[in-house]
Amino acid sequence: MRKVSFHSTIFGILLVVLIPVRNLRAQNLDSLFQHSLEFARQQLENSVAEIVDTTQFARSTDEYGNWTTKSSGSWTSGFFPGCLWHMYKYTSDSTWKNWARSWTAGLWDEQYDTGTHDVGFKVFDSYGLGYRMTINEDYKPVILRAAQSLATRYNSTVGCTRSWNNRTFPVIIDNMMNLELLFWASKNGGETEWYDMAISHGLRTMQDHVRADGSTYQIVDYNPTTGIIIQKETSQGYTTESTWARGQSWGLYGFTMAYRHTGDVRLLETACKLADFVVDNLPEDYVPYWDYFAPNIPNEEKDASAAAIAASGLLELSGLVDSTDLQVKYWNTAENILASLSSDSYLAESSNSSGILLHGVGNHNKGSEVDVSLIYADYYFIEALLRHQGLVSPTLAPREYACLTPTKIKLLPNYPNPFNPVTTIPYRLSESANLAFSVYDLTGRRIRSFDTVYQNAGNHRFIFNARQLASGIYLFVMQAGPQVKSIKITLVR
Repeated sequence: MRKVSFHSTIFGILLVVLIPVRNLRAQNLDSLFQHSLEFARQQLENSVAEIVDTTQFARSTDEYGNWTTKSSGSWTSGFFPGCLWHMYKYTSDSTWKNWARSWTAGLWDEQYDTGTHDVGFKVFDSYGLGYRMTINEDYKPVILRAAQSLATRYNSTVGCTRSWNNRTFPVIIDNMMNLELLFWASKNGGETEWYDMAISHGLRTMQDHVRADGSTYQIVDYNPTTGIIIQKETSQGYTTESTWARGQSWGLYGFTMAYRHTGDVRLLETACKLADFVVDNLPEDYVPYWDYFAPNIPNEEKDASAAAIAASGLLELSGLVDSTDLQVKYWNTAENILASLSSDSYLAESSNSSGILLHGVGNHNKGSEVDVSLIYADYYFIEALLRHQGLVSPTLAPREYACLTPTKIKLLPNYPNPFNPVTTIPYRLSESANLAFSVYDLTGRRIRSFDTVYQNAGNHRFIFNARQLASGIYLFVMQAGPQVKSIKITLVR
C-alpha cells in the first residue's frame, strides 16, 4: 500500500478527487528500495546465524565486518529484535516471527530497569513492535512495566525524565524517542499521568533544546530542585553550539512522533523547524556529516544512522502537515536520502560487513564506532523503507495524488462528553466507484472497517461514530480500488 496525504489538525473535512498518477521516478525508486529490502533480508538472515545466542544483541561491526554484540542492558539491544520484527512485517514469514520472539524474550529483564531512559529503546522497539504486529497479550504487561520504570525518572519540577546518571539532571535530545513508551502505555492500560509526563517533557525540550534556526543542543543540564538550567553542552557533537547530526534526527523523529500521539500543534511546528534545518543543510548526497558544522567538511565522516532516522521521520512528518508544499518537500527529501543509502556508497552489499548500511558514526569524539555498520542505522533504514512502501502505515505518497485544501470546522462541546463522537465527513467522487471505509491508528493497525458501498459520481458524506475510540489521532481511510485517500482525526476526551 502506498502513502496517503492527510490533512487537518482537529476534526476536518477533505473534499477528495481520486486521481492516480505514477511516474518513472517512482517506479525506479520502488525497484531500488525493493532491492534494499531484499538485501536487508539476506543480511539479517546471515546475522541470525552469526550471533546464534539470543541473549546477545548486534550493536556495531568490528574491523573485520563482524557484529560486536552486547547484553540486554545496552541501550541498543532492542534494535536487533526490532529489525527481525520489521522483516516479519515485510515477509509475513513465521520464521522471522519466531526469531524475533526469541531475541525479544532475551530482553525480559529490561522492563525493570529504572537506571536509564533508554528502557524505551530497549523495550518498545522489541516488545512494543512485536505487540503491534502480533497483538501478543503476553507482551503488553512487559511494555506497561517498562513505562512504569521510565516514569520513575520523571521530575515534576524540571518537567522531564532524566536521561543520564551523571552531571546534575541532564536531559538529552535523544530522550524524545523514549517518550513513545509513555504515550503508548498511558493509552493502553497504564497510568494517565504518564501521558502528562511525556507531553511535559516534549514541551520543555522544545523550549530549551531547540534553537531559533531549528538546530538543537544535545544536552541541557538542570537543577532538579529549582528546574533552572545549569548549562547547555554536547557530548557527541563538535561543540556545544554546533549541531550533532544524529541528535538532530532524534529530535525530528521524536517531535513528529509526539505530535502523532497528542495532536499538539506546538510539537508539529517544532518537528517542522527541525526538519527544515535538516533539509536545508544536507550535503549533496543527502547523508549528513557526523556534525553539521564539523571543522573539516568535506573531509569528515558521514553518519548513515543520522540519515536513516531522518528519512523515517520525514516520511511520517510528510503525512502530518497540512501544506502540500511541505508534504512534497519532506517526502522527496526522504526519498533522496533513501536512494543515497541504497546506493553502492552506503549499502553494504559489496563489503564484508554483516550490517546493512556502511558509514555509521557512534561517538566521534571518543573515537568509538566510527565508520562502521550500526544496528540502529539498519533498524531505521528498514523502517523507512517499509514506511515508503506503506507497510507500517496506511499511507500514499502525496506526490501521487491531487490534494485540495481542506475546509476546516470548529466543533463545539457536546456535554456530558467534551467532544462530539459523531462527525460527518463529506467527500466528492469524480466517477462512480465501489468505496471501502476503514479507520486506522497511526501505527498502521486497522481498528474499524465498514461495508463496501457503490456510489455514483458526485458529493457524498460518511457519518462516523467514534464513541468507542480512545483519545488520540486516527486515520479515516477511503479506498476505491487502488486509489486511496485519508483524513486525520484527532479525538480528545
